[in-house]
Amino acid sequence: MIRRAEVADHPWIIATGAEAYRDLGDYTRILPSWLEQPGVLAWIDHDLQGRGRAFAMLGFYMEGQSPNAEVVADLLALAVLPAFQRRGIGSKLLTHVIEVAERVAPSSRIGNLRLTVAETNVSAQRLYARAGFRVVDGSATYDRGQRALRMVRPLV
Repeated sequence: MIRRAEVADHPWIIATGAEAYRDLGDYTRILPSWLEQPGVLAWIDHDLQGRGRAFAMLGFYMEGQSPNAEVVADLLALAVLPAFQRRGIGSKLLTHVIEVAERVAPSSRIGNLRLTVAETNVSAQRLYARAGFRVVDGSATYDRGQRALRMVRPLV
């Protein structure tokens, strides 16, 4: 079951994300800064006993300082605990995030949902490709120098 994350969930999100992304950088520093931003939404997938299995974070923000600055939707994080991977939980959370972004897109003039994924994380790249994301020109680098790909998906 997916529910909106609350402030009380932030320590769990930070610990889970730090474990999931430990090879990519210091997410004990990065995740709290994202969670504090007013345009960031987070969700947790949990079992019937309320134990968290996965989380996703979606950020909405202005890109640039000009009056014509574009509103951006960015899938900041999606992590599934190892014990629950390959059960469709990541797909379900991703679908939820896409649906939220699509509801917000028309009134906020958002054309695309974007994300950054580790170049070595082929299974996540496949998940995103199945959901309509495509690699765009350019790449990114994480804190520890690991290469990453930028992907986008049009919002209808």
